[in-house]
Amino acid sequence: MLVNAIWDFDGTLYDSYPGMMKALAALVTANGGQIEPKTLYRQVKETSIKQFLTGFGQQVGRSVADLEADYHQRARAYLQDIHPYPEALAVLKAIKAQGGHNLLLTHRDRSAWEILAHDQADTLFLGGVDADLKLPRKPAPDAIQYLLRRFQLNPAVTAMIGDRSLDVDAGINADVKTIYFNVDGLNAAPQADYQVDHLIEIPPLFRK
Repeated sequence: MLVNAIWDFDGTLYDSYPGMMKALAALVTANGGQIEPKTLYRQVKETSIKQFLTGFGQQVGRSVADLEADYHQRARAYLQDIHPYPEALAVLKAIKAQGGHNLLLTHRDRSAWEILAHDQADTLFLGGVDADLKLPRKPAPDAIQYLLRRFQLNPAVTAMIGDRSLDVDAGINADVKTIYFNVDGLNAAPQADYQVDHLIEIPPLFRK
């Protein structure tokens, strides 16, 4: 049975993609580009926002750093629209009640913790990694390895949980178990140890 759950934030615990996609679409339009919303969503979910901005930056002659700063400024307007998935808080509580540990691994800055605190969910976490630590981004294993060392976690009973293939790849690269949350039916991570369509399927994988 698993003990330690390392959670991705956006698209896994919190339904933040609607606002993120609005911010990205506005950025694309402001720079003279056009893209269908479904195409944009799929590209971001199958790769990452940074990878999308890298390609787009090459098209419009702007640096990735410049576009990322532009995107983050636009995305702040939608912070109030970010809400946990209906089962998320109950699942976090269930894992903790079963003697497990929740940890956070997000590319967001401290805003992720502020959002969790707003929902009284920050206390459900043992700790985590956010962008302020400036560790290499997923699928690099560094952030997971940092958590394993920092909290003395056993990799054999630790799982990386996320909604994208890169979350799963980060877990594989760090030699921990992996759980793919197939929230949008993309079936994008067949390499995961476990695939779930609903968060409520996760607690039974953890010790009771």
